[in-house]
Amino acid sequence: MSDEKIFDRLDRLMNERDFVSGIHNYCDRWCERCLFTSKCMVYAMEEEEHREAERAGKTETDPFAYVHQVFQEVSEKLRQWADEQGIDLNAEPDEDMKIAEVKRKSGASDFVSIESEAYGKWLMNWLKENHTETETIKKELGNTDTHALAAFTDALEVLGWYMFFPAAKFRRASSDPYEDSDTGHADRNGSAKVAIIAVERTMAALAVVLRYMPSHEDEMLDALIRLDRIRKQALLDYPEAMAFKRPGLDD
Repeated sequence: MSDEKIFDRLDRLMNERDFVSGIHNYCDRWCERCLFTSKCMVYAMEEEEHREAERAGKTETDPFAYVHQVFQEVSEKLRQWADEQGIDLNAEPDEDMKIAEVKRKSGASDFVSIESEAYGKWLMNWLKENHTETETIKKELGNTDTHALAAFTDALEVLGWYMFFPAAKFRRASSDPYEDSDTGHADRNGSAKVAIIAVERTMAALAVVLRYMPSHEDEMLDALIRLDRIRKQALLDYPEAMAFKRPGLDD
């Protein structure tokens, strides 16, 4: 681990590079396929950690050590700020300062997150049960059609990456604690948009898989119908989502 403080490193990087503020909030976390990593502060910080690990002779970084360091520095900053403001962090909060429990909204928004999670569990089991068959198909395509192999492999990777991603983002959109503020509306729409995009990419990937696994037509069509219903309901629940401009990604 570098002796450089996390916040000092952050200040240095912000002075060295032209980051897009908040670009990481509404992405799909698939850095290997992202065209905007040079604009992402989170990616830059992770790169720095990997470089420090290489300098120290480590084969991989320790994410828990990194999180612990960040937490320690945040705690230190918070204590300094509290001392400057004359705030006792150990004091009991006043009643009007307590944060009320955020309740998940009922209705259709719960539907899209619950159905997305159910789909993810189905896909996880399906990929496990059909792993041998998908591997066999990849070997056969490797001997006959490398372009088809690339398409099939890519589709499987997309399915795996987005397996539970929409459920997590829809859940965030439906339980936003700032729903009555401009920030809350923006965050809710941004979360919903990236979830809807993930559902659409998943549907496209399933169509590709179906092309090379026609014997699974019934299962694939059922999954596509489920995802289409999720997508349509999400567009009804979040009518402004697709118009939301994700920083950097939709400019």
